[in-house]
Amino acid sequence: MDAVALYPDAEQVAVTWLRARLAERSEPYINGVTVGTKVAPKESPGKYVRIRRLGGVELHMVADSPRLQAQVWYSTGATTDEMNRQAIAQLVWALLRGIRGQDVTVPGWPRPVTCYRVATFAGPTPVPDPADVALTITQLTVEIGMRGRPA
Repeated sequence: MDAVALYPDAEQVAVTWLRARLAERSEPYINGVTVGTKVAPKESPGKYVRIRRLGGVELHMVADSPRLQAQVWYSTGATTDEMNRQAIAQLVWALLRGIRGQDVTVPGWPRPVTCYRVATFAGPTPVPDPADVALTITQLTVEIGMRGRPA
């Protein structure tokens, strides 16, 4: 039988990384921004970054390469909302690229996840909010190489 690998939940790796890095920041527009994987149906979530896996491939026997999308909402009713949403999207993009070479500890995974490669597939782009096409969000897509473990 061929050797196989198990891979960590890539969404949780990215969420864990982003939550920790955003908590270190002092920019005022970051206050109150949360990061997760779910959005309530038919609701715009205010200040939120959603991470979701869109696909990706196994690179080789012990390396996964998940393609992750980050969607950014920022709605407070202020005239600076669009500028702040774009600033957060740029920051999220930079922080995700900064995961290269890092080990991320994810609850439930037996050892830190080594992230060794990042490729951008789509930089921050304004698009209609899936819950309300009259509103705008910003999204971006990256692929992150992650080390697995033996099954």
